[in-house]
Amino acid sequence: MQFPRRLFSLLSAGALIASFIAPISSFAAVKTIAGTVCKKAGSATIQSGKNFRCVASKGKLIWQLKVTTTVQIQPSQLTGPTWAQIAAEKAAAEALAAEQTRLALEAKAKATAELKAQQEAEAKVLAAAKAEAEKPKISGLVIGDLLWGDDFKGSTGSTINQKNWTARNCHRTPESFGGGACFDTEAIYYAPSAVKLDGSPDGAAVITTTRIAGALPSDAGKCLTSVCAFTSGRFDTHGKVSFQYGFIEARIKMPAGSGNHPAFWMLGDNINQVGWPTSGEMDITEIHGNDPYTTTSATHYSTSYLVNTCCSNHFYKVASLGVGADVSTGYHTYAVAWLPNSISYYVDGRLISITTPQTLGGYWSFNNKFFLILNNAVNAGFGGSWANLQSATMTIDWVRSYQLNGQGQVFTQ
Repeated sequence: MQFPRRLFSLLSAGALIASFIAPISSFAAVKTIAGTVCKKAGSATIQSGKNFRCVASKGKLIWQLKVTTTVQIQPSQLTGPTWAQIAAEKAAAEALAAEQTRLALEAKAKATAELKAQQEAEAKVLAAAKAEAEKPKISGLVIGDLLWGDDFKGSTGSTINQKNWTARNCHRTPESFGGGACFDTEAIYYAPSAVKLDGSPDGAAVITTTRIAGALPSDAGKCLTSVCAFTSGRFDTHGKVSFQYGFIEARIKMPAGSGNHPAFWMLGDNINQVGWPTSGEMDITEIHGNDPYTTTSATHYSTSYLVNTCCSNHFYKVASLGVGADVSTGYHTYAVAWLPNSISYYVDGRLISITTPQTLGGYWSFNNKFFLILNNAVNAGFGGSWANLQSATMTIDWVRSYQLNGQGQVFTQ
């Protein structure tokens, strides 16, 4: 049977196309490497987006498709405290911490207060023991409690305690008597700036006496005599602290050099009302600068009660005692044991003299209030020639007032 040529041609072309399609299909079918031989166990490769691993199978190594299992993880249910609970727990923790801090601070404050109280108690015991040890012990006298004192503690160069003392320049108010009763024979200008604290741990007040070499200090007072060649210092408790009876004592290192006239003394508190000598005067100690081994004590009085009258009515009782040392080279104590109708003076606990109304022979003004004075004058009539004197210092360690035989009062204003 004869096919038409055209039909044969079409059949032939179809067969040819089929012959090309068949190999392509068979090649696509064997494209995967699964089951084919590989060389190294455990090696891996990716082909057509699939993972293959080299594994041993039936004694040979072949590529095997690695099957990935997808596990769907369900989200877990969140559990725990709410924000409100968290805030409450935080507030509670902060409150607890604050309470613990408060308790710790209270405990610390309590411990500090207890330590301070203990230290203060110990300090009081030590102070009491020190005061008792320092209390004068003199045969025949019963010296009791410390009533008043000044240890002159403070910074170097500072002024003395102005609640207790006034540094004078002897302006004399009222005329002739006031300002601490400065006298016409003293060759000095008094200046408050000549009195300073030394700043030592135990404290001391220093009166500096200096020969004038230039301008006077701005606070210098008047020259009350014909020649004033020095400036010096003087201070007293008048109008601030007064005393009536007791054992009154000072520890002093006296100035060195001829011409000096240092003194620790007392005047009647009423001097500005009745004048001197009617007010009375107790010189606990005076030192002759040209005889520093001897101390003198004196009681000045009026022959009768004559208000603001001086000086034909002035008399005095004086006594001296050898100290046994140069009083300008070290400290010594100078005291008065003062009782109603009795005045006794002491140096280093040794009796110098006793004065009573019977031995005085004049107006007894010594049962009234008195005030204290400390000064250094330059006085040729009392202390010797001051021709070679250039400067000197009088150092007062302390001043104290004690009860004596149950007597003694201190008055502050």
